[in-house]
Amino acid sequence: MRRLPPNQAPVRALVVLAALATAGSVSADLTKGQCVEIDTAAQTERRAGHFHAARDQLQLCAKPACPKLVRDDCTQRLNELDALTPTLVFAAKDASGDDVVAVLVTMDGAMFATELSGTALSVDPGPHTFRFEVDGAAPIEKKLVLREGEKGRQERVTFADLHVPVKHVAAPAAEPASASSKSSWGAQKTSAVVVGGAGVAGVVLGAIMGSMSFSAWSSSKSECGTSACTDRSKALSDHDSAVTDATVSDIGFIAGGVLLAGGIVLFVTAPSSSSSSSTGATLHLVPSVGRGGGGMSFEGRF
Repeated sequence: MRRLPPNQAPVRALVVLAALATAGSVSADLTKGQCVEIDTAAQTERRAGHFHAARDQLQLCAKPACPKLVRDDCTQRLNELDALTPTLVFAAKDASGDDVVAVLVTMDGAMFATELSGTALSVDPGPHTFRFEVDGAAPIEKKLVLREGEKGRQERVTFADLHVPVKHVAAPAAEPASASSKSSWGAQKTSAVVVGGAGVAGVVLGAIMGSMSFSAWSSSKSECGTSACTDRSKALSDHDSAVTDATVSDIGFIAGGVLLAGGIVLFVTAPSSSSSSSTGATLHLVPSVGRGGGGMSFEGRF
């Protein structure tokens, strides 16, 4: 049985495969000579490191169409080749460390894979240049040397400039403005109402105490008039009450009047809500009582 030289066997095997394909099927009946030529070509491809090409040919001559001796030889060599074919498992990551699946991979300029889903990919042994491409990032190249029998080799590529699109979160809606900010009502007007209310209370208190003082004075005069005193101790007590009530009444009228006038001034001169909120108006009421009466003074800034 004549064997072709190593440099001619693969060529002849390709011619045989082409002829069979033209005939309609590569599984058509092969002659004994064709089976031998395919087996020989597979061994040549195997020695050259072309494991995938050798595997295709060995699968063909291992079919029942070939003689048993050739078929058994091709089957044995096919099993040995499968055990020696290196496999790679690529993992691609983005800048956040998340897995990227949709990656286009070429090996030595030829298409190798369209995605990296975690499965092992068989590769011919020897040096290879892999190029990884993904939308939104610069391509990455890796040069690897695969060795016979190397199974499940893990290789990782990271697209450092690939970022997951940031979801734009709508800004929270502004809280509804309070009643005070919707109108021109501000802190100074609030203080004006409080001060004015205190002034009204002071005037009312002065009126009540004044009425009580007048009543006590009348009782004192009736109990100890110009002619004679019917009940001197009671008259003195009513006299003292009348003086005290009159003093309190004076203080109430004076303080109430000052507070009421101050409240009116504060309300009239109150700025808009925006200016009052920015300046932070403050107000302090300082009471004062002396020998001749009492009063109120204001301290603060607006």
